[in-house]
Amino acid sequence: MTASGARKVDQTGLKVGQALTIILLILAFILNSAVLVLFVAIAQFLGALAAPFAPYRLVYQNVLKPSGLLKPNLVIDNPEPHRFAFLVGALFNGAAFIALVSGATVLAWVLVGIVVVLANLNFWLNFCMGCWMYYQLNRLGLPGFTVTPVQR
Repeated sequence: MTASGARKVDQTGLKVGQALTIILLILAFILNSAVLVLFVAIAQFLGALAAPFAPYRLVYQNVLKPSGLLKPNLVIDNPEPHRFAFLVGALFNGAAFIALVSGATVLAWVLVGIVVVLANLNFWLNFCMGCWMYYQLNRLGLPGFTVTPVQR
């Protein structure tokens, strides 16, 4: 922890989560798979909880890092906004799953598309919409949004 209260966040681990989200959701669309959408929603929800058994974390920690394919990129940052972004993605994908099984396929794929677009925005341009939302809610003083942006 730094003097400002920020911790270090592994940006490579976040990129793995974004890449897996993009790949799996595109595959879900191609296969028209509600189960795959549900899997991504659960993976994102467990990531939001920082669960040690979160699927994306397991892939990164137990496969990609040990293989040497990817190396950690620790930067001073707050994990809470990133976890909030995972939660927002999980909610969108959870709603998409419900829409798919209810027959509202257009709504479902629009929700999935929004997640894919935002994950790409984060992956390629390093702009995390969920993080931005978190910090806006912090500025408004909403309870639970207690971390302020890291001053660089």
